Amino acid sequence: MLIYCYKYMIKDLNNIELSIVEKYILMLLYAHEGKCKGKLWLQKEMFMLIEVFKELKRLNFKSSSYGPHSETLEKYISKLEESGLIKDLSLTEKGYEIVKQLWENFKEREIIKANVDFLESLDEDELLLYIYVTSSKESNFKKIILRILGMFAIKKRKVEDSILQRRKEIALKMLKEKKISLGLAAKLAGLSYFEMLDEAIKHGIKPFEVKGDI
Repeated sequence: MLIYCYKYMIKDLNNIELSIVEKYILMLLYAHEGKCKGKLWLQKEMFMLIEVFKELKRLNFKSSSYGPHSETLEKYISKLEESGLIKDLSLTEKGYEIVKQLWENFKEREIIKANVDFLESLDEDELLLYIYVTSSKESNFKKIILRILGMFAIKKRKVEDSILQRRKEIALKMLKEKKISLGLAAKLAGLSYFEMLDEAIKHGIKPFEVKGDI
């Protein structure tokens, strides 16, 4: 359970009022050396945290051509920039001073760190594929894959095969770099476990497993 005081507006050491969302943004940045790879990553990292921290549902993420997006989150980011706590998606010295205390008192900080470390390790294509396969409705899936492939002009009969091929390529790359296990690679590629195993062997990739993997 979260400490209840984190669910309300409280004042930091410099008398700046921080909402619960602003605290999560600061802790998310703190978890990865005080910075984020880009707005796309920050949006997806906050989206994934909603599954654990229900108070973040107020961000009201909606579907977009680049996956789940929250206009509300953008406003919170702007507010933190105006307060001088972050700049260009990086913590300022003042931001570090404030978030350090929040981080040390937050019992679930390892959940945030694990989420951030994994998503920050992905490139854009890997990030979008992972988010859509693990979190989105199938009705939105083809749109994002087409975005990844830059395939809006490709003839319809070629689309399905091209989508599956690109999914497999991304999954194999992530598996080779040991970012994901064989089970998750199969899901990202749209293949069965044993089909993915065959593909890994063909490409000289030694798969590995993670206990409790998807």
